[in-house]
Amino acid sequence: MRRLPARLSLLALFFVTDAMSADPTADIEIYIARHGRTMLNASDRVQGWSDAVLTPQGQRQAISLGRGLAKQGILFNAAYSSDSGRALQTARLLLAHNGQAQLPVRTDWRFREFNFGSYETLANQTLWQDIADQHKMSLAQWLTKVTPKDFADTVAILDQARQQARADTWPAENYAAIQQRLHSGMEQLISHTRQQGGGKVLLVSHGLSINALLDLLLPGQTVATTRLENASITRLRLHNGQYQLLDINDLRYLKAGQLPADTSLPADSIAPPTSKEATQ
Repeated sequence: MRRLPARLSLLALFFVTDAMSADPTADIEIYIARHGRTMLNASDRVQGWSDAVLTPQGQRQAISLGRGLAKQGILFNAAYSSDSGRALQTARLLLAHNGQAQLPVRTDWRFREFNFGSYETLANQTLWQDIADQHKMSLAQWLTKVTPKDFADTVAILDQARQQARADTWPAENYAAIQQRLHSGMEQLISHTRQQGGGKVLLVSHGLSINALLDLLLPGQTVATTRLENASITRLRLHNGQYQLLDINDLRYLKAGQLPADTSLPADSIAPPTSKEATQ
């Protein structure tokens, strides 16, 4: 029998040991954070695949969230983020102030916000009114009935007509396309986490996409219309193949680590991180 070189033998042993440590039944707890407040949030503009940096308030939110999680002794085995700068900036600030600055963040485009096509960066009021008009409702009526599916599908229909006159953006996604990418992203997140034996995972994403994810993982539950605040935590547990909702729009960690409004921000918190991250 041919012997492997010592170096390759050790490498093979590492992979065998890692595979043996994987537990397909291990519980996984996912802490899903909405990113901190951005400049487009502050100006009340549509922000999907377009991006804006965190405002000073948004940076404080991310730092406060990290501090609050640290106070509760919450440490993560893995961290994931949308590849949008606002989400990655939130993730890195959170981890830096949770005592886990060296934990790599795996960025994944599949956890992005909805894509709004030609409506990106326009006033939210313009988008909302167009959707209400499409449904022949007043804006006030529509706001009481809107769901993530209706929202995405109506924008996709409206954007098709707008793209004919101005086809210079990615077209808006319908709800099926959004849920397909979220499902794919979540399947890979769970697979990687199980290979590491389960445990707590951080995922930083976006308001509507988090709601769509809840709609996907918790079918039939009326949780997908909750307005999620910046730097809120929505917590899921995967147990015996079933997802359980533990918390939604939870602000207790943010409040527990709250920075005073006049606290000076670290110099390196202003720009989004530029360190090499694991990507999909």
